[in-house]
Amino acid sequence: MDFRSYIRNAVGTSQRGIEIGASYSPILPKAEGYRTRIIDHTDADGLRRKYSAMGVDVSRVEEVDAIDDGGEFGELDDSGEGFDFIVASHVFEHLPDPIHFLQRCERALKPDGRLFLLVPDRRFCFDYLRPTSTAGQMLNSYLAKQRTHTPAALFDHHAYNALRDGVHVWAESEGGTFAFGGTARAGYDIAARRQEEYLDAHAWVFTPSTFRLIAEDLRSLGLIGMGEQFFHPSIGCEFLAVLSPAQAQVGLDRTALALGAVAEARGTVPASAAPATPAVDFGDETYVKSAPCAQHAIDTLSDSWVGSFPAALGVQAGQVALHDDARITWLVGLLGGSLRDMEVLELGPLEASHTAMLLDAGARSVLAIEANRRAYLRCLVTKEIRGLRDASFLLGNFVPYLETEPRSWPLIVASGVLYHMTDPLRLLELLSARTDRLFLWTHVVDAKAMPPGDPRRAAIQGREARAWRDMDVTLHRRPYGRVTDPAFCGGTDEDPLWMERDDLLGVLRRLGFDSIDIAHETPDHPAGPALSILARRTPR
Repeated sequence: MDFRSYIRNAVGTSQRGIEIGASYSPILPKAEGYRTRIIDHTDADGLRRKYSAMGVDVSRVEEVDAIDDGGEFGELDDSGEGFDFIVASHVFEHLPDPIHFLQRCERALKPDGRLFLLVPDRRFCFDYLRPTSTAGQMLNSYLAKQRTHTPAALFDHHAYNALRDGVHVWAESEGGTFAFGGTARAGYDIAARRQEEYLDAHAWVFTPSTFRLIAEDLRSLGLIGMGEQFFHPSIGCEFLAVLSPAQAQVGLDRTALALGAVAEARGTVPASAAPATPAVDFGDETYVKSAPCAQHAIDTLSDSWVGSFPAALGVQAGQVALHDDARITWLVGLLGGSLRDMEVLELGPLEASHTAMLLDAGARSVLAIEANRRAYLRCLVTKEIRGLRDASFLLGNFVPYLETEPRSWPLIVASGVLYHMTDPLRLLELLSARTDRLFLWTHVVDAKAMPPGDPRRAAIQGREARAWRDMDVTLHRRPYGRVTDPAFCGGTDEDPLWMERDDLLGVLRRLGFDSIDIAHETPDHPAGPALSILARRTPR
């Protein structure tokens, strides 16, 4: 799962909301049509000055609608109806008084509104050598009406920040050499300084279970009227929590969360939080005793759905609206608004949501090839539920298929597959030989988007130089590492090679694609920069 894409799909461009701390990399930019009000610690010019001095690209900084002074977020609501959403990415851990922040969010939301929080996991960032925070500590700041950080918070932040192999943030992987990045003296000097201006710090430290336990305790105490609507454990260095007033009466098991926190502190995963086995195990429920319905089919694979179904179908699966994906809408628009009578080859259909969109756009047929067994089964379930009679699904590796299949297609769609390949150049050659229209969505390595010190560089574990058709191409080894998400599909090899952005575009041109359109560039994607490409070749 990509948390930022999940938020974008969950919100869409019709809902109204707030993004707090968007900084130089907004998740829901107004420039892309999102109905977002921006709140930050300074205005847009101040953000540009601050981050330009750090060498950061500030081209995506948006105008700030309000500077947070502790006032009510609801004052930005001109309608008086409340906001549909509030998004805060890597903000919560910086707050002097998180309870007051949650209360302000609650008051600004509609009764069914949602608060999306992206929060760093101490196990994968510079908080590694610090103990986790507690609800009691938060209560202390709340009752003291804390508006700046305490000396204790400043000391801990500066004295105990950690490095692993020389970097402050890392991916989900084991090992490495740890060291303090700060000193006790540095922490004391900052903590003892008279605070004439705000000094920033990670005042709060979490693992997934400790965060959830704190949120549950605050809910049960009545200090916040929001409960957990959705939670996803850490991917990379962060986890995602979605709170809503609509879930205010829904409690969580405190003991299970506390035991989960103990296991996280030990570096183990409790049985209740372990990834699901890849086998399809029905336990004691081999037979369904109630009348047939679509939900039964979905629930057969209930642990691993990524995408949701159209609301009109009345079924529950995953959370991401892949059935209404802007990437496929963009592709169809560039091709004239219709795929009328086209035969399409789709690689890596995942759950057939894109397959359905291609057929809805007029494709005569879609042949989709999926190597992951569970994803293949989800595709078959989707085919039945959505009546995709013109779609065919094959289970297997599409590379040997393309090496032996002489057929060509008017359009090939390969979304989310290129960066899983151990030989992406070979795949591009095979695709080029089979179509004049190629759609790609992929991660890439981009030095401009990943300057020195960018934590995403830690996931790259080697480079390989290739001489390809008189081009010098650099491939980057980017292993998956430890995977805990049961919905993660990956590829057939755990050590894929990523291409550099400019190399990818150069290879496509060398393969004869003379028209290349680019969209959905996401330089801040937590896994690595990503983009959509439609490459077209003028028929000869």
